[in-house]
Amino acid sequence: MPSYKLYYFEARGAAELARLIMKQAGQDFEDIRINGVTEWPKKKLEIKPEMPLEALPVLEIDGKKFCQSIAIVHYLAREFGLMGSNNMEALVIEELLEIFTEITIKHLMKMYHEKDHEKKVDLMKTIKETVMPRYIAFIEERLKENNGGKGFYVGDKVSVADLALYNTMFNLKKSMGKEGQDPFEGSNLLNAFYERVASLPNIAAWEKARPQTDM
Repeated sequence: MPSYKLYYFEARGAAELARLIMKQAGQDFEDIRINGVTEWPKKKLEIKPEMPLEALPVLEIDGKKFCQSIAIVHYLAREFGLMGSNNMEALVIEELLEIFTEITIKHLMKMYHEKDHEKKVDLMKTIKETVMPRYIAFIEERLKENNGGKGFYVGDKVSVADLALYNTMFNLKKSMGKEGQDPFEGSNLLNAFYERVASLPNIAAWEKARPQTDM
């Protein structure tokens, strides 16, 4: 059995989906969290130079380090049987992962990096009212295609799609919901789905145990 180390900052961020995959799979790993202010910038500590492309997250497998969050997620999902039961299910899963990448790059990064509180809230309102509705409608339709939306995102078992949707909903509910801009407000189907995934034993245990962070 390989040994795993996951390096990232003291945040959920781009590493949390990888953590969720390993937690759901029951895979032990070292969750190495690096302080982005006191540790990461100091090259004399030899943390940053030893990371591929001097970036995080990094997954170390039996001593060999790999970078790029999406590559890490795809590897772990395949390794632990969370990419669906056939090629069509894998396509639906990858479609959802690409949707979240698109939302993040095109819309959420600007919101996360905005320092002015009023401007940030305005961005949240725009995202809630004009950006997210079409994505949410599409995701709901895909979910309904599988058991009427009452089960998993694809197939009859947990996949990385379930974990990715749960993770995205958690993050947006936390970051936008506190400003009254939860984009999933009113979506009974997705909120019920969210509760189902959150109640999976390994996910529920991780949610209680993981360090509480803003991001």
